[in-house]
Amino acid sequence: MSFSRIAILAPGLIGGSAALATSQAFPKAKLVIWTRRTESIPAIRHLFPNAEIGTDPALVRGSDLVLLGAPPSALPSLVQSILPHLSPTTLVTDVSSIKESVEKSIAPLLQGKAHWIGSHPMAGSEESGLTAARANLFQKAPVILTPTSSTSPETVRDATTFWKALGARILTMSPSEHDAQVARISHLPHCIATTLVLAAGTSSLPLAGSGYRDTTRIAAGPSSLWSEILLANRTEILASLKTFGTSLAQLTSAIEKSDATALTNILQEAAQIRRTLPSS
Repeated sequence: MSFSRIAILAPGLIGGSAALATSQAFPKAKLVIWTRRTESIPAIRHLFPNAEIGTDPALVRGSDLVLLGAPPSALPSLVQSILPHLSPTTLVTDVSSIKESVEKSIAPLLQGKAHWIGSHPMAGSEESGLTAARANLFQKAPVILTPTSSTSPETVRDATTFWKALGARILTMSPSEHDAQVARISHLPHCIATTLVLAAGTSSLPLAGSGYRDTTRIAAGPSSLWSEILLANRTEILASLKTFGTSLAQLTSAIEKSDATALTNILQEAAQIRRTLPSS
């Protein structure tokens, strides 16, 4: 597919970063940006003076690709609003951190109306909004595509082409596998960071160094969005929290018993696994 007109809907951190990266990766393409709020248009226009910007869903008409940057709960109504302006050749994708529920709500709406595939860029920040967006957010970052049995090879190919142009490396898996894996590598860490902040409290904050800052950074993320994510993927998150509880119990037991051998083994195993993490 040749991307000559690309529409970004709801340009927050991820959508805004995608818009910035798209401007660089596809300089000849017409960039279209839809926003829900009229008052946000001046800030968007400042960053994207050559883009078409507005609040009318008809802006997506004629687009080769439509990227949905809204939260999962807002996607069904957003897709409903753009349906009359899509063509059967339009590629539609999203950036949601959950996939199975999004697939169930969005795929039926777009069947026969556009080419749909779920996407999840494993990139972000504890900050939110367009002001936090940056063009290099996806450089070397994993982007997970979640095709289903009804997804055509051409749709996977075109989505791969788009995200690779933005600097990402592509992984593919089913929506259910995505939710299971991401619960452990993304959602669980957010839960742990949150409880760590609450357990540590405020009195020791003046002593905080890089260890505390690195471990708890993601706890500063947008609470309403994370509440939505955790509840939408609650089955997998509860399973991952149970596994975490087992590991925590083993660590607690080793310390209670002053079992240096067991404690060293636990710490060593964790250190070895962490050292296998691919460099970004």
